[in-house]
Amino acid sequence: MTIGLAAALVVLAWSAGVSAKTTSISGTVLALDRTAGTLTVGEVGPWRVKRGVTQVDPRVIAVTTSTEFKQVRRAAGPGPTGWVGDFVETGLGAWQVSEGDFVTVEVQREAERLTALTVQVVVMREP
Repeated sequence: MTIGLAAALVVLAWSAGVSAKTTSISGTVLALDRTAGTLTVGEVGPWRVKRGVTQVDPRVIAVTTSTEFKQVRRAAGPGPTGWVGDFVETGLGAWQVSEGDFVTVEVQREAERLTALTVQVVVMREP
């Protein structure tokens, strides 16, 4: 029984360490560099204003072949939860993102490097 408890504690500690290394970054895409495999997101937060200008922190994020790109938009009718206007997520091809798009990127932190696990491109309104 104590071996099982010890194994469970090891798994919990390991999963807590893994989840602590992932976070989300939301903001506007400032730059794309397919050659370098990076995208730069202008993140606002924590909210800071200097001389009347909101401060934006550029975050350079590595994109890999395993990075998933997704599109998120409001449902026209009831969404997956039954709520009208719920968010619906669909797949996108790699690098189908443009400067100026609003994104949420789930990243994994490895020392000073941020690596994108998923890039969600938010569609604000229909064209």
